Amino acid sequence: MRSEQSAVAATEDCLETIERLNPTLNAYITVMAEQALEEAAAVDRRLAAGDWPGVLAGMPLSIKDCIDVAGVPCTNGTLFHKDYVPNADAPIVAALRRAGGVVLGKTNLHEFCYGSTSQNPHFGPVRNAWDTGRIPSGSSGGAGSALAARMCVGAVGSDTGGSVRTPAAVNGVSALRPTLGAIPMSGSKTHLSPAIDTTGPMARSVTDLARMFTVMAFYDDEDPSSVPHQWPEILARLGDPIAGVRIGLPRDFFLEDLAPGFGAAVEAGADVLRGLGAEIVEIRLEGAAEAQQRVMPMVWADLYDYHRERVESRSELFGEDVLNRILLGRDVTGADYAAALRWREGWNRTVNRQLAEVDAILTPTTPVPAPEIADAADMLATTHHLTRFTFPFSWVGVPGLAIPCGFTADGLPIGMMLHGRHWEEGLLLRIGAAYQRATDWHRHRPPILDA
Repeated sequence: MRSEQSAVAATEDCLETIERLNPTLNAYITVMAEQALEEAAAVDRRLAAGDWPGVLAGMPLSIKDCIDVAGVPCTNGTLFHKDYVPNADAPIVAALRRAGGVVLGKTNLHEFCYGSTSQNPHFGPVRNAWDTGRIPSGSSGGAGSALAARMCVGAVGSDTGGSVRTPAAVNGVSALRPTLGAIPMSGSKTHLSPAIDTTGPMARSVTDLARMFTVMAFYDDEDPSSVPHQWPEILARLGDPIAGVRIGLPRDFFLEDLAPGFGAAVEAGADVLRGLGAEIVEIRLEGAAEAQQRVMPMVWADLYDYHRERVESRSELFGEDVLNRILLGRDVTGADYAAALRWREGWNRTVNRQLAEVDAILTPTTPVPAPEIADAADMLATTHHLTRFTFPFSWVGVPGLAIPCGFTADGLPIGMMLHGRHWEEGLLLRIGAAYQRATDWHRHRPPILDA
């Protein structure tokens, strides 16, 4: 949203783009045009009366369709929930509205948030705005595509193994996975693995991410995973310099087996941060190559337990790809689960030891650009590959910031990630904001906007 625009004008811009591009991209399942314009008009009335509506002040927002918005269907991308209409907003949606946010609609997603392709058999496949023959990743693929195509200014997604970070990377936008427990999960239908499930903001700029995060991060006693915490002032310090910040760069595993241009883009990103005064130090994360898969039995078992009744009585309602992935948990034993927990404890110790020595860890977000739709037909393999660098940090529960850092030779976005210590979202956002003041990757527009 441009600062000189009224809330109504910003909302109209997004709604006009939705009308033009959503038939192609299928980023939204439900568009709330009339209600959004009413909300925007209310914001403008408050501004005209000298009443500050909040830090979002008319920002047009999309909400992933696994998070409750009162009176609007919340499908979770599945036939099981197609008739579910919540009576109340999720607490984070209510908070966003109180801060002046304008809700445009509900974005498409991978069924039950359980996949990284967003090729939904029930509500249609989501397309990537940079190349409509490619996927937008997932499970928050609709949010990523909508942001890239200027069909919203901010978006709310969810992230278990990478579901805001990988869509941010392949769509050329930014996203924040918060510290586990920082943002309430109440009113969210994201049920993958309670040990690592989160919701998080997505936007085209880190500045907008920071504004959204300050609104979304609060304690909710109704959410058993919510943790009370008092953050230092984030927005006031967003423009502070990053001189002296120590950033670890692990080359082993994280800078290996990448698509052409990815390693160079991340190295260039490190150089920009170095030029801003940060200290870049090489580190090693022992076990990183195993981290994604060794703990996966936890997720498989948690998912199968959550869906057991559905699988046993109405399995035909599932999309085939999601059903096959759910069934991976059917034969996970208690010993398998315990072994995964023990391995996770060791891995977490490894990462936290490094974070005691550096302030953040820099890696690529994904090893490849957005795959072509035909190449993503094997959802399990595609998800495994796209989340190769995100899942390991999910296990630790630390915050992660994904930001664009370049483009491939054929014009597809490349992303890099910064993960930091628990509850230090403010520092990550400060680093990201400094990087975006020095670069313009986040300002590039996909060709579909000018077609």
